[in-house]
Amino acid sequence: MVKIEFNQELFKEHINKITPKILEAIENIDSDDACLQYLKDEKEIRNLLSANIFQLKLYIDFFEKNFPCSIEKDSDLNKLLRDIFEKEYKNWGNRTTYGAYSFVEQLALKTCPYCNRNYTFVVNEENGKLRPEIDHFYPKSIYPFLAMSFYNLIPSCSICNHTKSDKVEKNLENPYEVKNESYKFTYVPNSIDFSIVEKEHYDFDSFEIKIDGNPSNIELFKLKELYKQHKDVVLELLIKKAYYPESYIQELSKFRFSKDEIYRYLFSNYNKDEDLHKRPLSKLIRDISDELGLR
Repeated sequence: MVKIEFNQELFKEHINKITPKILEAIENIDSDDACLQYLKDEKEIRNLLSANIFQLKLYIDFFEKNFPCSIEKDSDLNKLLRDIFEKEYKNWGNRTTYGAYSFVEQLALKTCPYCNRNYTFVVNEENGKLRPEIDHFYPKSIYPFLAMSFYNLIPSCSICNHTKSDKVEKNLENPYEVKNESYKFTYVPNSIDFSIVEKEHYDFDSFEIKIDGNPSNIELFKLKELYKQHKDVVLELLIKKAYYPESYIQELSKFRFSKDEIYRYLFSNYNKDEDLHKRPLSKLIRDISDELGLR
């Protein structure tokens, strides 16, 4: 739904801190399994942890072809890999130096990228800790070797994380590959007099909310059904269109308010694409206000 911006410094730190942990765990296992022998190479671990979206798919194909038992939940190899990678994920979650809290803080994502409906704030204080859940885009129970891969770790709200769970959708879009135009909200009038700009014409039954985008994401995360429940937000924008004609917005600009400042003042929302993650429903508000000519 909203793009996760790549953080180069965090990426480097992740690879440098996690690689030795994984190698140490592998070295402590007495096994001549071909998969473990392959993973004992530091270069391979670094490549695995740093694999981009396209390369993650290639690794899945590679493991399926060369180590098919690695993706069979009840197999010894799968359990062995989970004991290495998933165990490191759990340890990472509680680590006080570079751990999950540091990861989500540095990524600085304020809302869930899958739905843009819930905040993903971090509280990291001595008297209490709180962070968003981290979804494994490719489930760690099926692909344990990807449990610590950077692009596979997606901070998300609990609703989206639990909805997705261990599901594997072939065409699901990773938040790192979302483009600004990937998803688009619009409203669909239910009456012919809807175009008359008067607040009395608008109520919850006068329009529907429509979302266009990747069908797999929309269906899996129930975005169509969930956003139907946010008609009040669109209704407010329609009423503001009646109250704030273009002439009023132009009048505000005479007071040397920037376009972004006027937008924030009128709609309590962010204007720029790179800021849409900072507030829930920002994509919905931005798209509809665009359509209404309010920006």
